[in-house]
Amino acid sequence: MKRFFFAFLLALPLLAGAQTKVKETAVPQSVLLALQKTYEDVKVKTWYQAPGQYIADLVVDGQNGRAYFTASGDWQYSAFPIKESECPTLMNTYFVNNYPGYRIRSIDLVEEMNGDTYYRMMIQKKGLAGSEYEMIFDTRGKLMQTTAPDPDEVKRDYYTHNNPDEGGTTVKRDTRPVPEVDNPIDDRKGPSDAMVANFTKRYPPTRLSEGPDWVARGNDEMVAYYSNNQDAEFEAVYSTETQTLVKTGKVLAEERYTSAILKYLKQAFRGEKYKVEKMVVYEYDAKYRGIDGKKPKPYTYVVVSQKVKGGGKTYTRMEFDNTAKFIGLLAQPLDEKDIQ
Repeated sequence: MKRFFFAFLLALPLLAGAQTKVKETAVPQSVLLALQKTYEDVKVKTWYQAPGQYIADLVVDGQNGRAYFTASGDWQYSAFPIKESECPTLMNTYFVNNYPGYRIRSIDLVEEMNGDTYYRMMIQKKGLAGSEYEMIFDTRGKLMQTTAPDPDEVKRDYYTHNNPDEGGTTVKRDTRPVPEVDNPIDDRKGPSDAMVANFTKRYPPTRLSEGPDWVARGNDEMVAYYSNNQDAEFEAVYSTETQTLVKTGKVLAEERYTSAILKYLKQAFRGEKYKVEKMVVYEYDAKYRGIDGKKPKPYTYVVVSQKVKGGGKTYTRMEFDNTAKFIGLLAQPLDEKDIQ
């Protein structure tokens, strides 16, 4: 499937109204040619006609989606529904940290005719049916535009609702509640048998000096923390949905920290005291494929700490791509074994 660079267009009508199912023979030749020009390998399951539009329910590279065309045969955009676990971490973190009490209704990867690609997340407040709101993120997970309520108002309302005895509506920064993650609760306390079997096959006990220590990472991943016989620390990250290995993280020793990242940090924290607490290089399993059908490239996760007056520390969490270029920030620890 073709993937493009990002430039958003808010409020695209991903679901057209008054759709009528039509046979392919009723679809104009110009629309059929536009589809062939847009996607080299495509299978159309159903055609629909809407006012001024033709819509194709299709499959591209094994992924279901919808493509929208004008009646004159111009491709407008395509939308491919995806799972939350397939989205950039930065994008999911933004939702979790800023919209407690809300649920994700849908997420689409949108491709436009001008070559732009972005994520479109629709959210809704939990409880009775209410308004849906749209958030547009670029392909790295950075929020670009939204129709959702102001995050501070959302968190203030959420805190007030869940703390009625305190009265008032002012929320102190250090008393805001931990946001809910809008996913089904996983009652399992440890890894599945399939995960354990896969891990043991890859890393027999004779090759380990410590671990594995299994820890849940969110609701969609399970991580095995372990050390090999050379006392190098690693993380094996498994998907709770597929029960398979997604990626492996190698915790770098201080003398092996990436020089280009250290140079970036020196500039970013210029004039401030800080310490690199953790630098982990993640590489994806050979069998893992992203939403584009390709194996994602390695990336580096970094945790920087700074001391604060009165004791304690603050932490800044960052991700860098395989060229040591800064990708974005993470708001929370990955899991309970991460630097807190």
